[in-house]
Amino acid sequence: MKCLICGRWNLAHLVCISCFPNLSVGIRLVDEMSVYSFYSFSDIELLMHYKYTPVGSRIFASLAREAKKYFAQNIFIPKDVVGVGIDDVVKKGYSHTGVILHEFGSCGIKPIYGELRAKNKISYAGKSLDYRQSNPKGFQSKLKNQMIIIFDDVITTGTSLKEAKKLLQTQKNQILFALTLCDAKR
Repeated sequence: MKCLICGRWNLAHLVCISCFPNLSVGIRLVDEMSVYSFYSFSDIELLMHYKYTPVGSRIFASLAREAKKYFAQNIFIPKDVVGVGIDDVVKKGYSHTGVILHEFGSCGIKPIYGELRAKNKISYAGKSLDYRQSNPKGFQSKLKNQMIIIFDDVITTGTSLKEAKKLLQTQKNQILFALTLCDAKR
């Protein structure tokens, strides 16, 4: 298979070891919630464009696997924590937040798939903050009385994370923090 970044042949991976992005861990505060991200968007932008292609699930799994290694060694997780993905629905054959949740499930976070879904099927990709704030996703969830970590692929303005946090807190859940693969502002 050819590396998706440099085009060189390699036997085992979609991205060769020399091209695989380095972790660039950062923390942003969004509505008093810590949001951990593991890559700078500029470092994985090309890979993020594969989001809705057949190889997207494998790319997201590889990125999440490396992020999980850092996370498991550096961040304490209390017992009985659940993870939910922003708008965790299958599109183009897989759920990008579901793939991330799956990878992090082995470090003490119980994934709950398909739980946090948007009523309004709005895409925020490339949209302004005003657009995002004027067009809420209308998340729905039945989770109650849980300790939750929210997962998403990328944080741009934080609008989706704020909306998800607000809904989950109104249902008496405790939001510990959020995890994203990358931060578009770094």
